Amino acid sequence: MTKDFIAELKKLPYEMYVAPKPYSFELNEDMIQLLRNEYNADKVSDALVSALKGKPKSDIKKIADAFFKEMGTKWMKKTIQMGEEYSDRTIEVIMETVDRKGVQFMVFPLAYQRFLEIAYLSTQEFLKLPLTLNNKDEMSYRVPRCALYGKIMEKCGEDTAKLMTCKNYCWTALETLQKHMGKEVLLGMPASTAKDNFCEFSIKKL
Repeated sequence: MTKDFIAELKKLPYEMYVAPKPYSFELNEDMIQLLRNEYNADKVSDALVSALKGKPKSDIKKIADAFFKEMGTKWMKKTIQMGEEYSDRTIEVIMETVDRKGVQFMVFPLAYQRFLEIAYLSTQEFLKLPLTLNNKDEMSYRVPRCALYGKIMEKCGEDTAKLMTCKNYCWTALETLQKHMGKEVLLGMPASTAKDNFCEFSIKKL
C-alpha cells in the first residue's frame, strides 16, 4: 500500500517559530508624524514665502529654484534617516536578501519605493503612492493634487506656482536617494502639475 507521505509528515513533532519581535509591514506612525511636522506643505511654503519676501519679481525663479534644491536634499536625507531608524519588516526582508545573497536585484525598485513612500505619505494628502510602473528595470509614480503646489498657489500666487520651481524639491530628493543607494539610474519627469494637473517622475535602471 502506498504511504501518504503528507499525512506521515503531519504526525512528526516540530517547533513553532516565535518571532523575536512583532513584525510590522506598515510605516511607523511616529516616523510619519515627525517628518510631517518638519516638511508639511504649510511649513515648506511658509519658508518659501520668507525666502521671496522683498525680492524683485525677476529674481523669484532663481531664488525659488535654489530654495527647493536645498529643501529637497534635506527632506530626503531626513527621510532616509527616519526610514533606517524606524525600520519595518518590508525593508528588512529586502536588505536581508541582499546580505545573504550578495546581490541587489530587490533593491531596485523595492527599496527606492519604500523611501519614496515614506517621503510622500508624510508630506502629501494621499494614503498610497500612486505607482504607474514598477518592475525590475523601471519605476514611475505620480503626485496628484500636490499639496505643496496648492499652498504655493495660495500664498505666492498663480504666476509663481506655474514657474514649477517646486519640481526641484522632488527632483533633488530623487538625486539624493540615488546617491544614497549608490546605483546609477536615469531620472525623468514626463509630466508636471502646471501642464498636466499632476507631476510624474520616472527612475530607470541603467
